[in-house]
Amino acid sequence: MGKPKNIKEPEKELRFTRSRQAVTFVGAGLISLCILGFIWFRVYFNGLENNPNGPLFVPILLSVILITMAVLFFLVAIHCTQHAFIILSPLGLELFPFWFPVKNFRMLYWSEINDAKINKEMNLLSIDCNNGSKIFISIKPIPTNIRSYLKTAIERRMQEKHKDAL
Repeated sequence: MGKPKNIKEPEKELRFTRSRQAVTFVGAGLISLCILGFIWFRVYFNGLENNPNGPLFVPILLSVILITMAVLFFLVAIHCTQHAFIILSPLGLELFPFWFPVKNFRMLYWSEINDAKINKEMNLLSIDCNNGSKIFISIKPIPTNIRSYLKTAIERRMQEKHKDAL
């Protein structure tokens, strides 16, 4: 495994979040709230008008479940927009998985990486390591308008690395 070099300014880094994935969770939370509203309007207009003393156990139980789901979806969306997915630092690439990112993150030092490329469709990052292994990372969670910045940063870093190697 390669060792990191002494870095003059280690605080310089580029962070890319999962904000494109957050949109999916916001949508799921809104759908949960819409279903909740439909259930209550259906109970109110049909059930309570015809039978004012009717049981409300099922609608209340469904409401609690749907509100809980909506809150969880919104919290996951906030988490996706606030926390990093990929960090490019002077030391290397830090990769954070969706589940337990602090515990399961992976650091790839620039000295370990032979080459890194983003494909033409701008949805896959491939990394060739010194030990012959390859790592493929889907960058679909990153918004499409931000992916070009990631591509430019990685290409420039690889150009510097190959220039230093000569």
